Amino acid sequence: MQAPRPAAIVVRGKRTERQGTGMQAPQPSISGTRDYAGDDAVALQAARDAIGATLRRYAYAAIDPPILESALPFLNRSGEDIRRQMYIFPDPAGQELCLRPELTIPVCRAYLRQLQAKDALRNAPAREARLSYFGPAFTYEAASEGRYRQFYQAGAEYIGAPAREAADAEILAAALDCLQAAGLEQTWIEIGDVEIRNAFIDQLPISDKSKTRIRRIVLRNPKSAALAAAADKAAAVADEPGQFDELASLLAAAEPGKAELLIREVFALADVRHVGGRTPEEIVERLTSRTAQQAEPISAELIAAVVALLNIRAEPDAAFKAIREHFRRFRIAAVEPVLERCDKRLRYVEAYRGGPLAAQFNVGLRRGLEYYTGCLFEIYAGDARQLGHVCGGGRYDNLLEGLGANAPIPAVGFGIGLDRLLLALQKSDVRRADDMPVPEAVVVAAAKTRHEPCIRAAAALRAAGWSVELDLSGRDEENALRYAAKRNIPRVVFVSEGDMKKSNIRIRRLADRDDRIVALSSIADDAKCGGAGEPAGRKK
Repeated sequence: MQAPRPAAIVVRGKRTERQGTGMQAPQPSISGTRDYAGDDAVALQAARDAIGATLRRYAYAAIDPPILESALPFLNRSGEDIRRQMYIFPDPAGQELCLRPELTIPVCRAYLRQLQAKDALRNAPAREARLSYFGPAFTYEAASEGRYRQFYQAGAEYIGAPAREAADAEILAAALDCLQAAGLEQTWIEIGDVEIRNAFIDQLPISDKSKTRIRRIVLRNPKSAALAAAADKAAAVADEPGQFDELASLLAAAEPGKAELLIREVFALADVRHVGGRTPEEIVERLTSRTAQQAEPISAELIAAVVALLNIRAEPDAAFKAIREHFRRFRIAAVEPVLERCDKRLRYVEAYRGGPLAAQFNVGLRRGLEYYTGCLFEIYAGDARQLGHVCGGGRYDNLLEGLGANAPIPAVGFGIGLDRLLLALQKSDVRRADDMPVPEAVVVAAAKTRHEPCIRAAAALRAAGWSVELDLSGRDEENALRYAAKRNIPRVVFVSEGDMKKSNIRIRRLADRDDRIVALSSIADDAKCGGAGEPAGRKK
């Protein structure tokens, strides 16, 4: 007998069918997204619940801003570069909207609109608020393990606290407690402070425009080699004739930072991708470099000094010592107050944690967003660092003023990438009991009982506080017991027409094979505890 031929797959336009079966093949998910189903969905919910419970213990109130937001606040406060990573579109009224790329700006916007509005009318000081959130965010980037275009974030923002170092410490301690509650026992922390590099750059003997350019390079090019290359490139560009000379001369008159912003906005609005073989980023670098050189050259020695500072990365006490020596070497003062604040912050966190932290102080630490003004941190899974950080955060004291506050408002927060956290837990082979909740009983129809009595029995059990799975697959008693044993479900509740007429059910405990008839009315009192119901006389 000839074996049947497998059904062929035929592609017709956008429709995929299995020839000979009439079945349509399932559509693949969009690149950079993933389906959470079954155990994955349970694990996601368990992590969310653990983090939410932890933040409630810290007195953080939940907030749920919309997924749809105006694009302008993100472009203004996170930098125009983020436009190419955002899902931006016009609504029917012509307003430029986006799918939120992160949740800090939406939470701050909601704070200003709902919590701060009344205070602003009477010029009252900023109201303190501890806010927590959970939800999806969206960025268009290369998809890889733990990095998706739709991803889930959970986090917290502490807004309006004047005691900055204490608030920083609370946020970092809360983040660590959240990760531990979700099952991540071993963590490694990278911590830094924007004020250290700003204190150094601010006192360099160069113009404000040159300082702005160095800060921009530091922010956009984290690798030290890129800084050194930028210095050489700037010197070369200054002597190179080209087609942008007149534009560069006009831009030289702009305020620090405005020239670059203008170029980027023009390119983004025009959707410019290449000009003369160069990318927009290369053109911006070339024009701003030439603009800076027309005002004043930046010496390679100064660039090297910034590079050396950013390369300091060590255990905190050793890092602080190296920072002090570096500032002394270049006769630059004003770092001591910053380091005192950094040390105080760490001591506060250790007080929260009851001991020293597994941490490095990294002067070159940077986050992908431009609104950070002070403390920065990233937290890694101790044995899965190759995934990247599972949590990041920092201080952003100027963000709320940029969103409409009448004065700067101190604020600090963190965000946990739940997709990456779940991957780290899998790689750590973490299996928490509450990650995969198991029902206390499975309700099964006995002797071909109809669904209705089973539904009433399951409802009564749930009302008594049980977690119950109602079997609708038609398993017989033997298969039901085998299924419960495989899932570690401690009880099987058998429902029959005869028992239900007397408002009784039969409960089989798998641990000791006890089989009893129990009245539904007594379930809340004794059935869940083992019950003193009448033995059914069945033990298999």
